[in-house]
Amino acid sequence: MELAQEEKAARLQDAVINSPVEELSKVCDELGEVEMAAPALGLACRFRGLDAVKALVEKGVTFDFPSTGEIEAKYRCYIGQKYANYRTNYALYLLKIFRGGLKGACSVKGMKLTQNAKREAGKPLPFLADGEREKVLEYLLQNKERLSFWPDEMLFYAIYARDTFIYEALKKQGVTIAQRRIQALTEGGTATDGYWYEYGSMTGKLADEDYLAVMQQLAAELDGRPFYYTEKMFDITKKRFHDIRIFEYFLSNFRQEKMKKFQIIRSLIDEGAMDALPVIERLGWLGAPHKRDEMIEYASHNKQTEALAWLLDYKNRTADFAAEQEKAEKKMMRGLSGDLGRIPSPDSVAELKKIWSYRKQDDGTLVITNYKGTATEVTVPERIGKSLVTAIGKGAFAGATGRVDITIYATWEQMKHRQRKVTKIALPNTIRHIGKGAFGELWALKEINIPEGVEEIDEYAFFACSFLKDITIPGTVKRIGKHAFARCDTLQKVQICEGVVEIGERAFLNCGSLKEVYVPGSVRELTSATALYGSAGYEVFSGCPELTVYCPAGSRAEAYCREKGILSKQTIISGGRK
Repeated sequence: MELAQEEKAARLQDAVINSPVEELSKVCDELGEVEMAAPALGLACRFRGLDAVKALVEKGVTFDFPSTGEIEAKYRCYIGQKYANYRTNYALYLLKIFRGGLKGACSVKGMKLTQNAKREAGKPLPFLADGEREKVLEYLLQNKERLSFWPDEMLFYAIYARDTFIYEALKKQGVTIAQRRIQALTEGGTATDGYWYEYGSMTGKLADEDYLAVMQQLAAELDGRPFYYTEKMFDITKKRFHDIRIFEYFLSNFRQEKMKKFQIIRSLIDEGAMDALPVIERLGWLGAPHKRDEMIEYASHNKQTEALAWLLDYKNRTADFAAEQEKAEKKMMRGLSGDLGRIPSPDSVAELKKIWSYRKQDDGTLVITNYKGTATEVTVPERIGKSLVTAIGKGAFAGATGRVDITIYATWEQMKHRQRKVTKIALPNTIRHIGKGAFGELWALKEINIPEGVEEIDEYAFFACSFLKDITIPGTVKRIGKHAFARCDTLQKVQICEGVVEIGERAFLNCGSLKEVYVPGSVRELTSATALYGSAGYEVFSGCPELTVYCPAGSRAEAYCREKGILSKQTIISGGRK
């Protein structure tokens, strides 16, 4: 009876670890075609050395494997369905990485990155010594096309793995990072571009002590071109600004045209990065008196006493108080003469600025960054001045900051009011994006609309909105982020309209009162969180014991619910709505 393909793959890997090299050829002949032989070749590179690698290659084994959903499910590898540029790379077994290494890389999914391999008899096989690894690497380089071995990819991952031995061996052979990688690093990419996604993911998970060395090695591959700057890369880097070397590197090596100076200064205040404040003084970023005073107020509200003391000292050292007072008085007089006899309109820019903080985006529209008002029923303006309001920014209404890693621009009093007093929010039809944690932990919120036209609801957007009872998500929304409605304790009904494509992991986690969710046929992805330490993974609807999911027969939602067995009390009604 012929073995199943999974058994063949397991037998071949077992032979690599336990059999003498001279028997590997015989095992390959006995097994015949093995659809997933790539892991065995990777293990030979990691634990057995050149002779074993050659024995497998001579029998036709390579690092290639079929890119199908069936393969991904059977071998728990990655085939590039979501991020299409790359997949599991079993050649990376050669790198000196162990469990926990290369965090954020999909390319090591399905690989067992152990320091040694247990054997049926005798001592475990240790990770190969550098001299043996060099011999294997030379052989792989000589046969790269035949083996589907990509040295430029090996170099990229060697940088992140801090495997200086393999990195230097590749550089001696003239290997450089692939142009497609360089393009991602210097020009950015789309949300589904694997190279762009992986770069951000892996960089964000670097240890502080490794960040600078990794980024410097990457920069050496870019021929003097700066790294592409985005809000995401800023968020990844700002938590490290307490190290002045990293801050100075960031300013010197990332494209600056899109950097928001005062966002950066606020992050320095938040991180207590005192060594960096003289740098921004030298750059002249605090030259405008009103911006300087705004930073002083920000440091005071956030109780950053060291930064506040430095800023006050800077003001005392540099301010021309007489000139500033004269300028302020002239501005006041102009305002008085212009407004004489007029009552300010509540919709005037001056009045709206008392209630809203916002910033202009590249397309000229506005994103709300903070609600400063005291109303309990809030209407977000469609315009401020001549500019449309198209986004609710990260934490703009958030009642707390503990659950989500975002910068909050509100004072403690503002957050406390929003959290406990705001009961209703009306959003205008101009809104296209709802940011990370935008309405998180608004405990009193009972009513909010998601307008037609919203394209994305980011992660944690409505986290722990305890009094929301029902919500309708329009079909213009393509993605509902992870934890978007998690911990909405009294949420009972959710209508997801036709057009929504993706529901993120744990999106409705622990919504204990949720009874009805309508999921359309357009939903193609419902993301599950990875299980930890052998526990059950968290699904989209975990912790919703009374839930009924209504969805069309044969839809992805129906298959997902059946596959996951989402709580034994849940029922799937085929054919759409009740």
